[in-house]
Amino acid sequence: MVLAAVIMGAYYIQFSKHEEPCPLCMLQRLGMIGVAIGPLLNLRFGMSTSHYAISLFSAILGASVSLRQICLHICPGSPTFGEPTFGLSLYTWAFLVFVTSIFMIGVLLLLHKPAKEDLQPRKVGMLGMVAFGLIFLVAFVDIITTFQHCGFGTCPDS
Repeated sequence: MVLAAVIMGAYYIQFSKHEEPCPLCMLQRLGMIGVAIGPLLNLRFGMSTSHYAISLFSAILGASVSLRQICLHICPGSPTFGEPTFGLSLYTWAFLVFVTSIFMIGVLLLLHKPAKEDLQPRKVGMLGMVAFGLIFLVAFVDIITTFQHCGFGTCPDS
């Protein structure tokens, strides 16, 4: 739910300040959705290290993209992309979110003790359903805004 809130905050800035996201920003959003998928799978299908792996790989991808964007704007005099939020650019905040996610996934993997009931399907409670709904809503909005921004693609003239 925290990652959904972060992405919704980015959408708020995008729509309220009319700032179109760059392709790197869209990849960072995709990475955050990927990080959120692991815990959702754990909620629905039980705890599994493969679910954590999905989140971990998504966090590494997102951190790499965020770091790339930070490096593009790190030189003095280089313009930043978008207006800073709480003193940092959104891609710097994204990097901090991804690094925190990587750290927390590592802690969860250290604390994980496999049990036979781990891989049993579970009934998802109301809070879990809200989390599923938020992530699916964010993913759906991400698909729509990406197509709005990038289109369905065009074939180059031959």
